Amino acid sequence: MHASVLRDFFLGKVSGQELAADLAGTTERVGFDSYRHHMTDLEEDFPIESAHLVRLCDAVLAGTVPAAALADVGFGMIASDHFLWDTDSPDGHRVGDTLYDWSSPEINFPLNAQTVAKFRHRLLTGEDRFTREDGRARPKPRRVTWRSKK
Repeated sequence: MHASVLRDFFLGKVSGQELAADLAGTTERVGFDSYRHHMTDLEEDFPIESAHLVRLCDAVLAGTVPAAALADVGFGMIASDHFLWDTDSPDGHRVGDTLYDWSSPEINFPLNAQTVAKFRHRLLTGEDRFTREDGRARPKPRRVTWRSKK
């Protein structure tokens, strides 16, 4: 995963297909339930807003980016030194909540079309439409570690 490709996707310079191709192989299995996340980070700061993540939700709902890739995106953006959001603003709070939910679908919500539509709605409105039933199909837990390719 190249953070620059994700940034360019947010800016409309890269298609969903190009982003999906870059995300393929981001996570490497290194043990029974352990994975390593490979990402080349940005060299400059990039402020994230809900609209950026809505664009990603739209690509998932259109079928150009696999829903499961949101786990890699969420983990990578949280681990990055350069993707930034204002946790003191309502928009930044929604961004943070969404990225943490995406990065750990095994303890939050599975990543599928139904939950991605709910993430999209929450990013746009702040209204949480998740139910207990949404969390019942969680995937098996996994451990992910960070390895930067700087």
